[in-house]
Amino acid sequence: MNSINPSENVISCLQTILDATATGNYDLFLSVGDSNYRADITKEIFDQVSSPLIPRMSEGYTTTYFGHLKQGETQTYLWKLSFADDGHEFIVRVGVKGDKVNLIWIT
Repeated sequence: MNSINPSENVISCLQTILDATATGNYDLFLSVGDSNYRADITKEIFDQVSSPLIPRMSEGYTTTYFGHLKQGETQTYLWKLSFADDGHEFIVRVGVKGDKVNLIWIT
């Protein structure tokens, strides 16, 4: 890994998370996470976050990689999530420990 681009595994995890969010697929969303991630993000929480994003994501979105930082044993990767509707953007923070996602924030 270098400071310019995240590893292929991290990019794949992010894309899986975005695909799952865009389609409301909770099982797919959980597939990239470790046991804490899977326990902490309930179906109800997933639905609350993904429901308003599904229509916006279906019209198109882009991600822009900002960089990463080390937080304990976790590498936290930061992206901007922008939409084709040119509306409100979000910051997506994906924490990875080993080869699994251990946390995610969309703010």
